[in-house]
Amino acid sequence: MVDYLVGALADRSVTVKQFNLSVVDIGKLAMALVDAATMVIGTPTVLVGPHPNVAYAAFLVNALRPKLQFVSIIGSYGWGSKAVEQLRGMIPNLKVEVLDSVISKGFPKEADFKALDNLAEAIAQKHKAYNFV
Repeated sequence: MVDYLVGALADRSVTVKQFNLSVVDIGKLAMALVDAATMVIGTPTVLVGPHPNVAYAAFLVNALRPKLQFVSIIGSYGWGSKAVEQLRGMIPNLKVEVLDSVISKGFPKEADFKALDNLAEAIAQKHKAYNFV
């Protein structure tokens, strides 16, 4: 889902910096957030919540308070998930517009890819409206 969204954003001329949170240099992530307009958090569900690495990154982002304008969450689950609600609760210091989330039960299906395309279009339109590069 992340790779698909990155491609959809690139097709719409939105600059993307992708980070794999299992191997990320936290300093590089923090530096990228300084200039970011939008953050999309991608996570699988682990024990009904976000992956621990994603929860840690959300905690860090909340502490850093970057001047983001938009946030969205994408991910997947098998049995049930509260990942979106938990992640939103982890970033109360961010004064952002929360865009639609895309959460797939199991492997993404055609409707999930369409939702990712819609999210990419929404992000591109927001960036265009605010004159972000």
